[in-house]
Amino acid sequence: MMRKFEEQAAQAGQLRERMQEIKGQGRSADGSVTVTVAPSGAVLDLQLTASATRQPHTSLQQSIMTAIREGTQDAARQMDETVQPVLGDRAEQFKSAFNAHSPAPPTAPSAPPRADDDDDYSDGSFLR
Repeated sequence: MMRKFEEQAAQAGQLRERMQEIKGQGRSADGSVTVTVAPSGAVLDLQLTASATRQPHTSLQQSIMTAIREGTQDAARQMDETVQPVLGDRAEQFKSAFNAHSPAPPTAPSAPPRADDDDDYSDGSFLR
């Protein structure tokens, strides 16, 4: 019984290490925006090309959000591939528990941006 516990503890430690290394990658369709995302959905890195900064702000916003969604999906896929072999039929329980403590994935804004006021950041976000 003790040996089984030690084996499970070792597996849990290895799983934890592999999970900490997971980073999803996302890229806009035109390649001007690249993001690195943690499995929790947290953006770890954002890279913009020179062409990204020449886009209208609404296009840049969509490019960033698309890249974040793609990166989040990539991280989720990697997480599934990492935990499934170790947890087997308990993987769904793990994913439910993990997702319960993660922020909701980013969504597109509900209202269209105002074209007449490019510098109004009053809603607290430059992504409008």
